[in-house]
Amino acid sequence: MSVAIFRTWARGGLLAVSTVLIALSLAGPAEARQPVDPSTLNPPPPAEFNPVCFSQGAHISCDLAFSDPDITGEPSGIVCNGAELLLSQSRSVVGKRFYDGEGNLLTRHFREDLTGTFTNPATGLEALFVQHNTVVHNLAVPGDQGTGPTRISGSLRIWMPGGGTVLTDSGVAVLNDATGEILFESAHHPFDDYFVYGHESALAPLCEALA
Repeated sequence: MSVAIFRTWARGGLLAVSTVLIALSLAGPAEARQPVDPSTLNPPPPAEFNPVCFSQGAHISCDLAFSDPDITGEPSGIVCNGAELLLSQSRSVVGKRFYDGEGNLLTRHFREDLTGTFTNPATGLEALFVQHNTVVHNLAVPGDQGTGPTRISGSLRIWMPGGGTVLTDSGVAVLNDATGEILFESAHHPFDDYFVYGHESALAPLCEALA
């Protein structure tokens, strides 16, 4: 999982709270689900997320599914021997949002899948990548999407066509959603080492592969 890729290219209490909300929506005697107009929620899920919302018991939940417009040949921020690599990317997302009975957002929980390439315009060489993230954002203040921690877990793999793995990035990170500050990281994050901490050598294997 790369926090840098998530923040730059994917735009944007931890899992226990989501688990409790899911359990509440499923527990107890079966209750008829009532449709809810997404525009009445705080904040409403964007229409382009194709939200389908309903109330059941004391909570409201929304199912979401969408894909971003593809990115093609945009500057990546990664510079190799004076040449900035170009990024092409596709991203699809499925997820849920959980609201309290008054329609205030409590939790965002989604999975994103990304595929794409890094290209060195100086050499014409291209590396492929695939990335899978699970993102859980528990709001500290119901309805205020700028509050509370965001937990990102997942993995990224980069490889050359017809060749082996060039670079991996995986593990868990927790962000302060208001400031973007990394509160916690585990495992291996060369993209954060490069973008956040300024360690240019962190992405040297990618630069070498595209030289």
